Amino acid sequence: MDGPGATAVVLGTVTKILLWPAYHSTDMEVHRNWLALTSSLPLQKWYIDTTSPWTLDYPPFFAYLSWILAQPAKWIDPRIVNLENLNYAAWSCKAYMRATVLVTELVLAVAVYAYAQPSLAHDTDRMLFISILLHPGLLIVDHIHFQYNGFLFGIMLWSLYFARTKRPLWCAVFFASLLNFKHIYVYVAPAYVIYLLRAYLLPELPRDTKQVKGFFLRVASLGFSTLAPFIVSFGPFAVSSAGNLGPTTAFQAIFHRLFPFHRGLIHAYWAPNVWALYTATDRVLLMLKGHAPTPSTSRGIVGDTNLGVLPNISPTVCFLLAMIFSALYTVRLWQRPSYRALLVCITLCALTSFAIGWHVHEKAILMAVIPLSMAASYSYDYFRAWEILTAVSIVSLFPLLHQPLETPIKIAYSAIWFFILRHALRKRILRPMSSNAGVILHFFETQYLSGLALLACITEVIWPLTLTAAPRFASPRIESRLGLASSFYHVLV
Repeated sequence: MDGPGATAVVLGTVTKILLWPAYHSTDMEVHRNWLALTSSLPLQKWYIDTTSPWTLDYPPFFAYLSWILAQPAKWIDPRIVNLENLNYAAWSCKAYMRATVLVTELVLAVAVYAYAQPSLAHDTDRMLFISILLHPGLLIVDHIHFQYNGFLFGIMLWSLYFARTKRPLWCAVFFASLLNFKHIYVYVAPAYVIYLLRAYLLPELPRDTKQVKGFFLRVASLGFSTLAPFIVSFGPFAVSSAGNLGPTTAFQAIFHRLFPFHRGLIHAYWAPNVWALYTATDRVLLMLKGHAPTPSTSRGIVGDTNLGVLPNISPTVCFLLAMIFSALYTVRLWQRPSYRALLVCITLCALTSFAIGWHVHEKAILMAVIPLSMAASYSYDYFRAWEILTAVSIVSLFPLLHQPLETPIKIAYSAIWFFILRHALRKRILRPMSSNAGVILHFFETQYLSGLALLACITEVIWPLTLTAAPRFASPRIESRLGLASSFYHVLV
């Protein structure tokens, strides 16, 4: 890593540490409870315990990680891992939890360092890889709001690193491990399956006995590489027991927690996808019919989504739609099983799951943005797609930080990161001559980005200031108009 890159990483790390006292969401309490749960209860009770409403709903590898992170916490502040100590928010707890995010993000940092080696990347690629480590989305979601996405993307980058360096078995090991840390990545599994099938199992059809033997040897090798992480992950639950809780009960509890189909179609904070538009349309139709809108069409912890006019959507419908579209994207990957095609297919699969998946969280947009960032230097078209998707994803994450103290931080950091990187890439990526249609499309894309910046300014700065000033107005008419505008604002963002 060169001097400027190292300096950027150091400054980014210092910024993350300085943000430790900032706002954090209930996700910090969620993960603190998981540390307490895994370190206090026997294995078989991890997915059954309901002491806290924030029950364990990640696969076993993440549960084991929580157990590991709980061990130092016992020495730093035993109250962090006290299962009955709900909503514990002492500074020692906050600082320790923030530190765990930063330490686990080293997995991403080392992957970026491996990618940035001169033998694998030119200057533009290295710039993009380093930018991932400093991405505003990760800063907002992980280091302020609180999650461990940097760690998970680190594992994903390692799987892609081994795909790029022609080591498909290690690619399979790391992706299978990723699924055992967070199962939402199953949405991009079609891309990995087709890539490994074509690049490793069937680079060409076997035509003689020797090639057939080689094929079955590769099947065995890939099968073992894929299944081994699942065996290590779920194996302990198959051989352990606690009282009358046997393996069957444990596996049923795990399945119920990992696939909570009782939750609503959309999350409490609507991700900007197809189902948000679908649900908003249902509300409009209800009002046009003169009916009162449903009290809530989204749920955070539990609850189902019931629409008033349009047909209800089931988890099966969402999953089938996502898989059908993902299958279409894999056709080109099957024809040309290259590393570049794999990145593009992963991006498209992730975007599809975000657009039509079940109970999508707004943070899931990062699953598409990060892989696309790695392909942005391939051509101007890739760069333009990266530019638009990155801008949209960052602005869509702004409402996660709803307190005024974080507003200057998220806007300033995101703007500095985006415009510096955008300016540097524009100087390095050649823009080809466009057709008339291309020029028109480029114009509208530019206007869209300008409008997005204006929208962010209105919703994050002007509108909150208006609400702050609202109590000064004595007119009930003005207050009612502000209330109506507030309703439209919440649908918008």
